[in-house]
Amino acid sequence: MSKAKDPRFPDLSYTVLEGARNTRVPGGRTIEELEPEYKIKGRTTFSTIFKNDPFDFWVGPFYVGFWGFISVLGTIFGSYFYLRETVFLGPYSIPQNFFAGRLDPPPAEVGLALVSPGQPGFAWQITVFFATLAFVGWMMRQVDISMKLDMGYHVPIAFGVAVSAWLVLQIIRPIALGQWHEGFVLGVMPHLDWVSNFGYRYNNFFYNPFHAIGITGLFTSTFLLAAHGSLILSATQYRGPEGGDIENVFFRDVQYYSVGETGIHRLGLIVALGGILSADLCILLSGWPVQDWVSFWNFWNNLPWWSGV
Repeated sequence: MSKAKDPRFPDLSYTVLEGARNTRVPGGRTIEELEPEYKIKGRTTFSTIFKNDPFDFWVGPFYVGFWGFISVLGTIFGSYFYLRETVFLGPYSIPQNFFAGRLDPPPAEVGLALVSPGQPGFAWQITVFFATLAFVGWMMRQVDISMKLDMGYHVPIAFGVAVSAWLVLQIIRPIALGQWHEGFVLGVMPHLDWVSNFGYRYNNFFYNPFHAIGITGLFTSTFLLAAHGSLILSATQYRGPEGGDIENVFFRDVQYYSVGETGIHRLGLIVALGGILSADLCILLSGWPVQDWVSFWNFWNNLPWWSGV
């Protein structure tokens, strides 16, 4: 005797509807039909300020804009200085230099001064400058796209939080400590060595609470969005009207609560951004107010309610 079918879940045996492969949704519109709605002129930061934006155009499906142009310039020049110093002028063969080549920040005695061309640290400073230009430019390009599509600023805010990690490492923390030498080394393998040494430098990074919170945010957001993504892929196999109910039932059965389709994206975003901002504190506080993360916890033993225990 076959097992009775769960009435909450419909029969998922189906055939692909005609036209579904082209539009993803039966009766939906193709990309060619949608393009005229978002390829509109105006509504950019540059045109808002100066009433005209000469970079307000597309290359194929890709929007350029003033900030996109700035980002491309930063990418080209930043890549040039980085590859020139690490790969083409490196001490090993070109394939070896790609992984072992390094760009070191200026020596400690330079402080926060700008290094002259040809001096140690110049290539690092100029590469960091153009990389920062590329990252910030791309973030502002996302702002322009959000303005054009009359949508929220969730994407540029999220990208901006990611850029904050770079700014803390290469600009904010070195300024706080008074020397560019505190910036991290550029290079594939050398930067991994820098990360490892950085943790040992402050005794034991596992005692850094913001390090733990940052990792927790990383894995939690990955879990949330992976669970959501797997559910959506499963739900798309069924095109009936009960799809949303099936998703909610799944989450209620698995985790006893359904946050909803919009809520899961917001929760994943908040957790991910919180993890990055915590990682910013993890790096910024190391060597600035905190020299030893193990000794940092001495305050716990000195709290007044432990007195005499």
